Amino acid sequence: MLLAFWMVQRLTREINTLELQAMRKQTELTQHQKYAGMLGGSSTITALNIAGLSSNLIPRASIFAQFSEQASSMHAMQQVQMMKMSGMMPYNMQNPMMQMQIEMSAFNQFKQEAMKQMKQQEAAVLNEVEKEIQLELNHIEMQLKMKRQQLENYKQLASNNLKNCLPTFGLG
Repeated sequence: MLLAFWMVQRLTREINTLELQAMRKQTELTQHQKYAGMLGGSSTITALNIAGLSSNLIPRASIFAQFSEQASSMHAMQQVQMMKMSGMMPYNMQNPMMQMQIEMSAFNQFKQEAMKQMKQQEAAVLNEVEKEIQLELNHIEMQLKMKRQQLENYKQLASNNLKNCLPTFGLG
């Protein structure tokens, strides 16, 4: 009889621990999905966007924001230079303002394309992490289901044991 009551208490603690783990995993999954959503958007990733993420994703997001900004700018400068050297972009035009506008337009185009590609790569990495988190969450939920079933069984056993131990005073 005491074993059944002890198992009810033990399983209740285990269920509470698993529920806490599931809640944390769900929050982690939601944060990764939020960050992936930022990457999918057209806006630039800034400190303001990043501030809404959880503390474990902020370093990754800020490093990505810095790296992607620098790398896409570098890529765009290289592409503009290659276009100039290959003669695909006129340079030494008579109108320096027009020359600057053409170069800036090409630079911005190349930068956006490079940024889009880097965001897609980062989103693909996040997608894999999200899959891992989801697998862990599924495993925790499966354990919860089993523990809850065990708990119900032991509650029923404890209840039956209690009924059997109650005195009937000759009335039963």
